[in-house]
Amino acid sequence: MSLGQPPRTRGRRLAGLGALGVALLLLATACAAEPVPGWQPPQAPQTVVGVTLLGEDAGGDAGDSAAATHDGGAAPADAGAEGAGEPGIDPATVPDAQALGLVNGRIRNDALPLAARYVYIPGVPAFNERVDRLLWSAISATGRAYSPQVHGVDAGLANRGCLAGSTAWPAADVLSRPETGPAGGAGTAITCEVAGAFGTTLVMVLRTVTGSAAGVTGDETQTWYVDLATGGVTADIPEWRDTAPAELWKAAVELLRQRVGALSTAPLADPDEAQLALAASALAAAKHPQGGGLVVSLAPGIASPELAGLGIEATADPLDLAVTSEVAWAWSSDQRRALLTGVEQPFAGVAAGGGGVPVNCDLVPCIAVTYDDGPSNYTPQLLDTLAAHGAKATFYMLGGYALGATDLVYRVAAEGHELGSHTMNHRDLTSIAPAEARAQVHDAATILRNISGQTVATYRPPYGAINAAAQAAIDMPAILWTIDTNDWRGPGVDALYERSVPAAVPGYIILFHDTHADTVNAAGGIFQGLHDRGFTLVTVSELFGGSVPNAVV
Repeated sequence: MSLGQPPRTRGRRLAGLGALGVALLLLATACAAEPVPGWQPPQAPQTVVGVTLLGEDAGGDAGDSAAATHDGGAAPADAGAEGAGEPGIDPATVPDAQALGLVNGRIRNDALPLAARYVYIPGVPAFNERVDRLLWSAISATGRAYSPQVHGVDAGLANRGCLAGSTAWPAADVLSRPETGPAGGAGTAITCEVAGAFGTTLVMVLRTVTGSAAGVTGDETQTWYVDLATGGVTADIPEWRDTAPAELWKAAVELLRQRVGALSTAPLADPDEAQLALAASALAAAKHPQGGGLVVSLAPGIASPELAGLGIEATADPLDLAVTSEVAWAWSSDQRRALLTGVEQPFAGVAAGGGGVPVNCDLVPCIAVTYDDGPSNYTPQLLDTLAAHGAKATFYMLGGYALGATDLVYRVAAEGHELGSHTMNHRDLTSIAPAEARAQVHDAATILRNISGQTVATYRPPYGAINAAAQAAIDMPAILWTIDTNDWRGPGVDALYERSVPAAVPGYIILFHDTHADTVNAAGGIFQGLHDRGFTLVTVSELFGGSVPNAVV
């Protein structure tokens, strides 16, 4: 027998212990606290204001993010309004680019390939020269020979100039959408937008995107501040304060930390140089959506010790953030703020009669439409149509008719068209003495110059009839034509369109007469068709770069 306790004694002790356990369990249950209705676990503190992760609570529009104040200065009261989104500018005050009196341009060249939408500002050559440098730089970067191209009327290239919202589109959309992209969505796309208009200042944003369906290889946005009063253009200023990249990075890291439910409010360590470079690059490429504020895309690789401590590895995908207008304004550099000091002033407008914008026919496909035998009662309607289409023409007028319509002659020149002599009374210059031929041409040119104040540099011989003796005596460039529509025979509006628009080639001169109703009635459709093909309608002198050969051309 064992020397321990007897079995009966051990059994009684075990039973007693079991009873004690049950009693203790009942006691614990009786003392438990009742659940608190509505109680939830603590949430991560919201320590980031004015910056949100897109694709989560922020939606897709930076302008819809919560407004907030921020160290570095309060934003103007209008900084968060909906519209173009340039920090500090009320988008509601930005006028439609098409209503500003700018000269709208568009190029499509499938050989490069390249597509560009741009504008020129009348009377501001410093801006226009910058635009030309941007275009030629993009052309040169393709490494291919360039000559202007035109396309079918279905190309729709009459829709020109800046396109609202396009500078904030995803880069892939800028390349692929037909409004902005090159043929096939591969190559170079240039687009522009008016981001602000106040006082005498225009804020212009121009964006260049390169790539293909396989991916974007380049994306550069430039902001130019144009002073219409002085003609000056300010560019290449720092957009952001030196501290802005670090603030952006810390906002992004904090949002990532909060996303996993971290409760810590401990300050983050400063970013290292590599992390700071990621944030600076993202700010440099930030887009200004129409809802206001910024959309910033941080490249993969965002990391910090705090995230590593939570088991969060460096981001593998781009991180898109929405930044409110208030925060964007607070991050803006002092130079940008200074340029926007007059932001609350109403826009003074582009000065009327600020001077024409020279056309470079080496850059754009040009064609000259010309009208003979006027002025006539149909000429005012034709001038209205030219103005509606932003087109220029050359009018070869008879001196005798000009004397009876001086106001009309003056209007033609004042609206930017070219005047040329068509002799005094439509004489065949080969049938008269050379001296008389000279008088016919030069007397009419003198009348036109005295009425309009415009130099008359060319003439058109009636019937296209000219010989060496007459030309030597006249000693002025004689302009013939490459397309004769024979409109004087009355073929009808449709025939005039078919004889001109499909047959046009860059560098051509088209002959019409503004003395026939069908010719003038057909003009709008012809201008539209030529523009849709990609042509720019210029004067004869512009077609020759301002230097017409002193010969029969």
